[in-house]
Amino acid sequence: QIGEPRFDSGLALLDDSRPPFDPLVPLLPEGVCWIINRNATQMAWHTGYTLSQTVFSFLYVHALPDIDPDTISPHHHDPDRTRPVELVSVVLRASVLGLLKCCDLAWRELVKGNVYDCEDWQSDKCDVPMSEAYPVSRILGILDEACVWVRNSSRGKDKATIHTLPVTRLIDARRTLFSPTVKGLFSLRPLIETARVMLQHVRASPPPPPRSCSPAPRAFDPQFPRVLVSAIPLQPIQLPEQSKVWDTLAGLLDSLEQLSVLIEIPDLSTWDVGRGHASYLAASPNQSLAYVRSAFQSAIYENGIILNKYLQKHAVDCFLMEALQIPYDSFISSFQTRWVGPDSLPLRHIERTITELLIGRIKSHWYNPPRRRRYCMKSLFDWHELYATLTGCSEASGSYVVTSLRSVVLMRRLETISDIVLSGFQLSLYSVNERPLAYWYLVRVLEQHLTCLDEIIEVLPSKQRIYSMPCSEFQFRARYLTALQALSLALFAVTVKTMGSSWERLRLNFLRRYKWAFMHEYEDFDVPPVGHPNFLAFTTSCSVILQDKEFSPGEQAELAERLLRGSTTAPGRMAGPWTPDRMEFVSKMAEVCRDLRRLPKSMDELRTWDVEQLVWDPDVHPWFPVMRNRS
Repeated sequence: QIGEPRFDSGLALLDDSRPPFDPLVPLLPEGVCWIINRNATQMAWHTGYTLSQTVFSFLYVHALPDIDPDTISPHHHDPDRTRPVELVSVVLRASVLGLLKCCDLAWRELVKGNVYDCEDWQSDKCDVPMSEAYPVSRILGILDEACVWVRNSSRGKDKATIHTLPVTRLIDARRTLFSPTVKGLFSLRPLIETARVMLQHVRASPPPPPRSCSPAPRAFDPQFPRVLVSAIPLQPIQLPEQSKVWDTLAGLLDSLEQLSVLIEIPDLSTWDVGRGHASYLAASPNQSLAYVRSAFQSAIYENGIILNKYLQKHAVDCFLMEALQIPYDSFISSFQTRWVGPDSLPLRHIERTITELLIGRIKSHWYNPPRRRRYCMKSLFDWHELYATLTGCSEASGSYVVTSLRSVVLMRRLETISDIVLSGFQLSLYSVNERPLAYWYLVRVLEQHLTCLDEIIEVLPSKQRIYSMPCSEFQFRARYLTALQALSLALFAVTVKTMGSSWERLRLNFLRRYKWAFMHEYEDFDVPPVGHPNFLAFTTSCSVILQDKEFSPGEQAELAERLLRGSTTAPGRMAGPWTPDRMEFVSKMAEVCRDLRRLPKSMDELRTWDVEQLVWDPDVHPWFPVMRNRS
């Protein structure tokens, strides 16, 4: 094999033993049901394979001109009432056109650039038309005609036609699948509920498998894509089992339903806070399809419009209201009143930068993990540029509002640094020698983050410190981050003894791993960056922690568990519909802390403690290890 094993086919020859495919061969109703039911190609494409390997291996896709009812010659009209040609020319053709239009609409969403071709999905059409010329209304009309034909034929006296009834449900399901793209995001929920009912009916009464003499299985040829124009060699694949296809489709419907709920939430902080925790949960692959992730990003921001109805100023409003409970207009008024600088107010620059960074951060929650890590690294410089700009404005205006906004910007930047460090564990990037430095650095960043939270809470009015949503949210974050800091400190102390390389080797690894912190562009600012790593401070901390006789890693894990258990009773108020996901994540983290209470009770005990008991498995927890069970 050469290259990607999903695509490579080597020099395998076509299978000549298959009988030729005739698109107009008569089919029984149950055969048509089986073909429509078995058509898992669309869902397989959504999971990352090419159109050639999936949708285009369905031979009726390439035979649409042959089964057009307006071009079929009269001799194809078989007098056998159990196998009328309309089952192919009307019913099956409608299903194929619906399938292709679904793929076309999904392709148009995916090609917007929210997800990445060849990384998240495959865009190559191989010059095969996908009903692009058909308007959606025409496809819906064709599907309606097929449903009408099936219902009318089932009223006949021949009992064989009763088998056509399940076809109606399959066609109705196909019709409903892409109706949401026509109606818009605000009309998703009733359509999704209809699709669910259709799916339940289909799953409850699956058609019988075709007989050995049936021509139905010939409709799928995994080797046919080799005759198509393709940029890469293709390996034939086996379509997933039918139950997995329905599970994938059900997950798609669940995700679209969640989108229909969230699109009505105007507060961007909810999108950021809630999704931030949910993205670290082991989400079902059926709810992480590239189409779903692209649809969420399009809903957040597209063509200069936020959430399909707000202007860009809405992002700045949300940014200020989240932490300071100050409308943007009040901020501008306070800023202009106190401004004494020689230059004009940099309001346009501040507004544009906040909008780009906030929207970019929220959208990045739906990137794949490596792509999100890269985005966070690139955004750090922009966060610092904004922080430096606000520092200058604060000095020129003396406005406490500008000073407070600077603290919010710094808090966001420190959150991004924490995300970068933690994503290294999620992606299994750190070697044994790098883990102590990562945990130590996380402790330092979290300390600065907690300081920012205290500064922001102090500027809130006294009443809002008790009753406001920001204060409730920040109190939750303070407990959560303190627990995260305590557990990270315990693991730093435990993993220090695993470092086997020289300090020089560790320093070189440090410079490569955290190269984003040493960009020369930072030297253009008078304001130094906050929260960047320092290798000399790390070496000093290693010596200090090993000599601290009173430090107890086990007690730090117990403290973290107590804080997390307390957080579950006061989950904050910004997660919105994601509150259950947030609580699930906190509960799982508390379980990890409970397991890590078996860490050494003192640094003296650590000398003889077996560090090999710790196992880092992102499938169990993305950031922290668990204890290997003792045999």
